[in-house]
Amino acid sequence: MAQDPRPTLEQLNILVGEWETSIEGLEAPGRTTFEWLESGGFLIQRSTVRRPEYPNAVSIIGATGSDGTFQQHYFDSRGVARIYDMTLRNRVWTLFRDGPDWPQRFVGRFSEDGNTINARLERGTYPGGPLEHDFDMVYTRITTH
Repeated sequence: MAQDPRPTLEQLNILVGEWETSIEGLEAPGRTTFEWLESGGFLIQRSTVRRPEYPNAVSIIGATGSDGTFQQHYFDSRGVARIYDMTLRNRVWTLFRDGPDWPQRFVGRFSEDGNTINARLERGTYPGGPLEHDFDMVYTRITTH
């Protein structure tokens, strides 16, 4: 019997907790928390950056995609809203969208102990365009919930 390819919400538990974020070569410390919506069903991600030129954001993560795949529904302090397709498998967290303005991809790799995520963010400059390196980001776990 073939294994069911649909993700399970339990896979998201590796994200739960509080993380410090940093961007290589940029003084923009931040914090991100992941916690389950009361009674479950969705994971809530809240991100803040201690520089006014960068947006703070809240995202709702759940199995809302076609065939029950993960999606991240992103909203930020600039009034921007986006939907990313998401996978989380083999200690690799991937977000992707091919939006009407430009494509974006986030690939985060968990350390062996699960307490660090080294991420590479990429974006294109026009719809359907090729992706180019945008910046690197590191998540360091502070606490688990």
